Amino acid sequence: MSAQTNSIRRYAAIFAVFWTVAVVGSFAWLYHQEKNNILEITRAEARATYEKDTLYRRWATRQGGVYVLVNESSPPSPYLSHAQDRDITTPSGKHLTLVNPAYMTRQVFELADRQNNLVRGHITSLKPIRPENAPDAWESEALRSFERGVKEVSEVQVINGLEYMRLMRPFVTEPGCLKCHASQGYKVGDIRGGVSASVPLAMHARLARKTITGGMATHGMLWLLGMGMIGIGARSLSVRAAVLESSEERYRTVADYTADWEYWQGPDLTFRYVSPSCKEICDYSHEEFYADPALLDRIVHPDDLQAYRVHVATGGGHTEPIDFRIVRRDGEVRWVSHICRTVYTGLGKENGVRASNRDITDRKQAEAALKEQAGLLEKEVCERKDREAELEAKNAELERFTYTVSHDLKSPLITIKGFAGAVLQDVQTGNHERICPDMGRIMNAADKMSALLNDLLELSRIGRLMNQPTLIDMNALVREVLGQLAGSISQAKAEVISHQGMPQVWGDYPRLAEVLQNLVENALKYMGDQSHPRIEIGVNEGEAGAVFFVRDNGLGIASPYQEAVFGLFNQLDARSEGTGIGLALARRIIEYHGGKIWVESDGPGSGSTFCFTINLKQPKETTAS
Repeated sequence: MSAQTNSIRRYAAIFAVFWTVAVVGSFAWLYHQEKNNILEITRAEARATYEKDTLYRRWATRQGGVYVLVNESSPPSPYLSHAQDRDITTPSGKHLTLVNPAYMTRQVFELADRQNNLVRGHITSLKPIRPENAPDAWESEALRSFERGVKEVSEVQVINGLEYMRLMRPFVTEPGCLKCHASQGYKVGDIRGGVSASVPLAMHARLARKTITGGMATHGMLWLLGMGMIGIGARSLSVRAAVLESSEERYRTVADYTADWEYWQGPDLTFRYVSPSCKEICDYSHEEFYADPALLDRIVHPDDLQAYRVHVATGGGHTEPIDFRIVRRDGEVRWVSHICRTVYTGLGKENGVRASNRDITDRKQAEAALKEQAGLLEKEVCERKDREAELEAKNAELERFTYTVSHDLKSPLITIKGFAGAVLQDVQTGNHERICPDMGRIMNAADKMSALLNDLLELSRIGRLMNQPTLIDMNALVREVLGQLAGSISQAKAEVISHQGMPQVWGDYPRLAEVLQNLVENALKYMGDQSHPRIEIGVNEGEAGAVFFVRDNGLGIASPYQEAVFGLFNQLDARSEGTGIGLALARRIIEYHGGKIWVESDGPGSGSTFCFTINLKQPKETTAS
């Protein structure tokens, strides 16, 4: 049996007890009222009797008494012997005797005593003239109370086995009373006795019993009707409670045991239902949400609160979920997927919002991990593509390098071989004068080949043999390089301008000095016929950081050749000195430092500006060390 059914039965039993008490109380009140009514009616009847007796007694007193025929029932009163004219005879010979008010009243009372159903009366006094008028115990007490000022005494007494309402009032001495009682010492206004009236209760009791019996039957019917209604109501409520509990059990089975946090929020924003699963998700119990409806807003993550409030404020008819974060009691942040919709009553009136929150923290973490993996994969793909592009570029460079090496190294070899044959022929013919010049040409060709091989070796070492990166003051580096090239600058009569305030960079000091030296030497080499050679070294601020530059007013470079000058053995002027590897070497060094190098020129005769960038951030391996 369910707790709700037990509760209904318990309340039904309480109502039954209350109904029984109410019916019994009502009947008790009816019974009490009927008893009181009997007493009041009989008391009123006794008063009426007293007033009647007093009225005819007063009339008789005013008349001085009355004369009646003398007979057995009305003999002359011995207590009036002192009265003049007590006995008289009429002219017709009838004997009459005086009957005073007390004698008359006594005869009326004796006549009433012969019938049990009539009101009985008794005239008495604490100092009676006639012994038969002596008071009984109850009357004696009443008479004494009159002397204390009491005006009336009434009480139910049993007389001869029957109940009577006895009522007694005092007799006050009037002037007419002194005719008979002056001898007892009474004066006008004295209380000389009293008259009691006794009304039988039997007839009134029979009427009251009929009323009480009818009331009992009525109350019994009412009690049975009430008990029946309570029983029927309790049974009906028990059936409905059983149906409701069955429905609630099905609902709880679905809602309470779901992993999602379900709730129903009424139009007044109080929670009508919160599933227990909220404890697992947010670490707050459903009782806390019932007690504090604003708790939901407080646990939404501050960064997501505005989006959540907009979602709620636009109504509950959303079919698309919204994802937001909540902060648990222990501070842990979790993701939930929230979906809600407006619910309606059977009459179509809005009845709040039904919502469901699903913990999607694991999914969000998986998505974040997947996104991170995708980012890493994308980065790896990009790096691989960059490496492939770099590898293709290096393969192309290697191919050009192989071709160039085979071409440029072959030229000194041909020279050596040709002049060696000429020297051998001169030796055979004895032409010793030509041997020395030919040997000189062979030596020059060998020197050029040695320079080419040294430059190629230097180029191959870039990226493999580098010094530990240090923080370099570019101003000091420029001063050192210009100091080393002071002779060449003076010989070329060139003006060199070096900007101050250049930033510090991280890199290989000797290698960067080599880059700057190659660029300055290149500027001096290709001045042409410039009457006032000028070289400017400085820095500009670019989008990616500092851009260093070496600008000259020399021959300039046409646009088609601005990239080719960085290739191996590429010399725009074949008559110039050098091997043609300097700019290729500079590019390799700058790229190693994470930077770029390029040339800007408006064409022949307009000078050239070589620009390069360097990674200004401290390298990771240097930071770790």
